[in-house]
Amino acid sequence: MKSLLSITLSTAISLAPTLAIAQPNFQYPQPNKQGDYTSIFSKFKNGKQSPHLVWGVVTNKLNCRAQAGENYRVVRSLLKGDNINIVGTPKIYRDKRGKPWLYVAKEGSAEDVKIRCFVRANTQFIKPIPYSIS
Repeated sequence: MKSLLSITLSTAISLAPTLAIAQPNFQYPQPNKQGDYTSIFSKFKNGKQSPHLVWGVVTNKLNCRAQAGENYRVVRSLLKGDNINIVGTPKIYRDKRGKPWLYVAKEGSAEDVKIRCFVRANTQFIKPIPYSIS
């Protein structure tokens, strides 16, 4: 049952970016001056906020680690153009130096969704991807 749910969720999430709709009353998470995403919340014109769950890899190779921090083992490598989804509790995690990280899974097969790891939440590595689940 878990496998079926995982596959169903994976399929639904992997289709989300293809359903993107231009939303002029919508603001994606914004980085600070250092390029760090200190919030994962998208903001709507009406003042409501929602965690932004789908992100894209913008660097040629991105190490996804076992914990939030550069000194932890690499669980997998992600490639430019890969989409990743925030999993668990959607929030920013901080390493020992205070740098922001996201807990993610790669979009794709059930196996991809099972492998969860941390990526640096910085414009050098990732960007929010437009999507709509409505």
